[in-house]
Amino acid sequence: MNHTKEVAKKIYMLSGLGCDKSNVNNLEIELNKYSYTIEYINLPGQFSNIDVNVENEEDFEKWIETQIPKNSIVIGYSLGADLLIRNIESIKPDKLIILDGAIITNDFTKTTVEKEVEFSRRYIKENSLEMNADTISNLLYIKFKEDVDFFDMHIKEKTLLLLADTPDDLYKYKKNKVEKNNNQENIKSLFVPNTSHDFHTEKPVEIAECIGEFLIE
Repeated sequence: MNHTKEVAKKIYMLSGLGCDKSNVNNLEIELNKYSYTIEYINLPGQFSNIDVNVENEEDFEKWIETQIPKNSIVIGYSLGADLLIRNIESIKPDKLIILDGAIITNDFTKTTVEKEVEFSRRYIKENSLEMNADTISNLLYIKFKEDVDFFDMHIKEKTLLLLADTPDDLYKYKKNKVEKNNNQENIKSLFVPNTSHDFHTEKPVEIAECIGEFLIE
């Protein structure tokens, strides 16, 4: 009898703003059932990477290349997804999974980088978060330098785009973008019913199932 256990495959996940590894514990438990583990990467300037200094796009590109081996399976969540798509040529993933990120541009948010930076600095200070406000501000400047979404990047890699379906106005906005870009055949877009932006904590079983099925296609 062959008792050889299948070796778990690694998924590299770049976090969202203010999200630590504890946010994906339940998702990883579910992904283990599909023989995957999560190599969780905090954004520069927060939690385990609070001392990683990123001042501009070049710094971030050099840093992310040291974190994710080429031809890996890669997940980006929220701000992590926004930053990943801007560095897709450096990372060269085998497969890409976007969790509710990289789709909202300023036609919906109608904000400025200055407002976002001011808010994040105040929020970090008021809540005494384990975050470096200067580095986080620099990440926001990188994101806002170009007002682009995932579909604008014409990413060639096979990609799964998982999206939350609330609140209603944002759901309609995202649904419209998905329908307008359904000609990009390498992208599989799915809305996870009855979920908010933190859907990987709300429905880890369903999210893991979507990812597991995508990775065996």
